[in-house]
Amino acid sequence: MGQIYNSYIRVEQLKINQECQRKLELLYHMYMEHKFDLLGSGYVKIDYDICAKGFAGKRYVNPYMKKYEKKAKRYVQNPDYSPINWFVDYKSGFFFHPQEYDSKEKCLAIIGKKQGVEIKCPWELGRFYHLVQLAVLAVAKKEYRQNIVEEFRNEIMDFIGMNPVGKTVQWSAVMDTAIRVVNLVIAHDILRQIDCGGNCFNAGFEKKFEKLIRQSLYYVMENMEDRGNHYLSNLAGIIFAASYLPSAPWTDACLVFGTQELITQVDEQFHKEGSHYEGSTSYHRLSAEFVVYATAMIYSVLGTGRGEVFQCYDNTLIKGLKKAKLQKYNMETEAFFPQWYLDKIYNMRIFTRSVLKQNNEIVQVGDNDSGRLIRLTPVGKEIEENVLDHRTLLSAICGLFDELKCEDVIREIPLEYSLINSLKKKRTIFGQAYETGVIRYGYIPELGKPYKKRCCLFREESLREHGLLENLHINYFSDFGLLVMRSDRLFLSFVTDTTKGHYLIGHTHNDKMSIEIMVDGEYITRDAGSYIYTSAPAIRNRFRSVEAHNVIRVDEKEQNIFTSLWGMYKNAVGELLYCTQNRVIGRVKYDGVEHIRDIELTESSITVTDYANRHFKVSFHNRIYSVGYGEMRREP
Repeated sequence: MGQIYNSYIRVEQLKINQECQRKLELLYHMYMEHKFDLLGSGYVKIDYDICAKGFAGKRYVNPYMKKYEKKAKRYVQNPDYSPINWFVDYKSGFFFHPQEYDSKEKCLAIIGKKQGVEIKCPWELGRFYHLVQLAVLAVAKKEYRQNIVEEFRNEIMDFIGMNPVGKTVQWSAVMDTAIRVVNLVIAHDILRQIDCGGNCFNAGFEKKFEKLIRQSLYYVMENMEDRGNHYLSNLAGIIFAASYLPSAPWTDACLVFGTQELITQVDEQFHKEGSHYEGSTSYHRLSAEFVVYATAMIYSVLGTGRGEVFQCYDNTLIKGLKKAKLQKYNMETEAFFPQWYLDKIYNMRIFTRSVLKQNNEIVQVGDNDSGRLIRLTPVGKEIEENVLDHRTLLSAICGLFDELKCEDVIREIPLEYSLINSLKKKRTIFGQAYETGVIRYGYIPELGKPYKKRCCLFREESLREHGLLENLHINYFSDFGLLVMRSDRLFLSFVTDTTKGHYLIGHTHNDKMSIEIMVDGEYITRDAGSYIYTSAPAIRNRFRSVEAHNVIRVDEKEQNIFTSLWGMYKNAVGELLYCTQNRVIGRVKYDGVEHIRDIELTESSITVTDYANRHFKVSFHNRIYSVGYGEMRREP
């Protein structure tokens, strides 16, 4: 068994501005005390003495939890290190006892079965997002380096000792195992270069770390998920693990397999306009991160002598691995990937930029579980992460494409750009925009429906020097099912149908014809978000129902029918009928209901008229809303 000596990131190329460095220093003091703010928990110390607040009216206490602290200390030979509790739901207090929950099947069987219990909590902790942020701080601030390097070693030894492969809650989610691999190898690559004296990353530790990554690769390859963003996460983990592990026939085959499948999945999961097929702006960010970072990693491998593996590999070692002559990539070109593949990544950026409001928050369409592949630049107030700020994705994508090197987001958030640019190894890559701009679209339908309700959402008493429609741009992402109108003062989004052609609609909501409006940085009406999944199924369904959105409500009818916590039966069909800068009209039909929404805009007003063939109710004010997973807020 070899040791991980592959290194792809040049730490001297990482750009960490003063604001990022300042926030990372604040986070350093939290992380070193093992205090984490995950999935709406607030900063809480996750150890074996934890006394959870409880969730959804339920609080759990396990008297056997404390004994595992003594066991953990045997694996970390540092008396000052306080072991992390890898098994606790730090919101409800439920303890995934390693002896009771000792398989993936037993862990997953609890989902939705115990009130208030959220298995995502230990999973989120086990992704190790914080180690990459600590590694970045170690680059910027020499005085923190030794402490951070030692903390990295201690946490890895703690995790390895307490989490035998496949035997604890930390191994019950393949997606989270894959994300963990990416964060660990990136943090390890950075810290190994600045380890003062090399005492922490000695041969003994390196051997154990390499074994963890290798076992993780085996685990993901043997348990791959079958679709959507989960499968993309698996591929990202495979590509990063195989890239960093020493070259060997099976490892090299894994790298090529991951690359082949990544190309196929980008073709299947992303539209030409750059949006992701699951109908969620937040899952678009997550899925795009998988693709962007994995693409950069492949470019980094191509920049080394190991790049030849993409031409010479044993395709019999892995089921589904295609022969060299059947590849979609081309070793003879600078781009390597098909141009359509790069164009889709280029348009992922355009989609994200379009749904980003003037306050740097995306419009929430569909689910939001605050999921990321990697967290680098802290965005938000101080150390309160704003998960709706997707500029870090924009920065990362800019790192791939040469023509984007002057974008404003790079000056605001340079770290992600610099990391991707470092991995890309000076390749010249270009992308082409897909046309989504709208000047005039469709026709004005007959609006003589028997029932209607008219509501003026915004009106100014007198015309201002700069009207609402000044410098207005309209983009219609027809495949995703979202219209966006942006001007200097106005942001308006209009959901038409985010479920086109899909029977199982995992992360979409019953929000067809819903709108979100912001004027001068103030919300006029907004989406309620998602809030929670398995720990409170009834609340989960409420946040994705028609009741949570500013669409019409007809009796108890839902647009699409809930079949599970993540599934729906497609019942509604929505469409954009007409659009100019002064008027937008859409229609949705479901279960005998026909609803037409007519939005009229002037320089000083926004008026919505709803027409339906049934009596209905409608409200444009969400007093309760969520801005991230597990976070609920109320309007003042």
